[in-house]
Amino acid sequence: MTIGTQMIELLRQLAEGDRSALDGDGQTLSVPGEPLHATLALFDHDRYSATMRELVVASAGAPPADARAYLSAAAAEIARRLSFLEEPLAVWELDGGEKLAQLRSSPPLREGEAVSYWEVLLWSGDAPGARLTRYRWAPDLTEREVVAYPATFATMGRIADNLAEALLAGQA
Repeated sequence: MTIGTQMIELLRQLAEGDRSALDGDGQTLSVPGEPLHATLALFDHDRYSATMRELVVASAGAPPADARAYLSAAAAEIARRLSFLEEPLAVWELDGGEKLAQLRSSPPLREGEAVSYWEVLLWSGDAPGARLTRYRWAPDLTEREVVAYPATFATMGRIADNLAEALLAGQA
């Protein structure tokens, strides 16, 4: 069973009132798995959809031998596999020494002076992984803010599976 399928099942159980998959904060869904696991931070949910704060997919495995090569391959896969999001993703920064890569919407969504965009933070440290978040920035804000992203359970599962596949493809 894929991590996305497991996430969909846990979201359905949550919608039916079973809160056992939630962490202590009551807003984070943990999806165990091997070799990858996921956490989905929620703002809210209903019978068929959830409002995402962020989605993290991470590995319990060893770090890659060549961090830069891994980050480059995984970032390219993430951009390709998440092409169904509102805006295409492009590598914003890649630092092999820091073992981090950042992808962002390119171009971002502009609404007047406000800008909304996806950001994927990818790391290759002790436990490689990726975090997907939607942000908004406007001139009247002191810093960017996390945007609630509503999606069906199936879409959440699809995003999780695509992140997982990109992380695993980066290790190949």
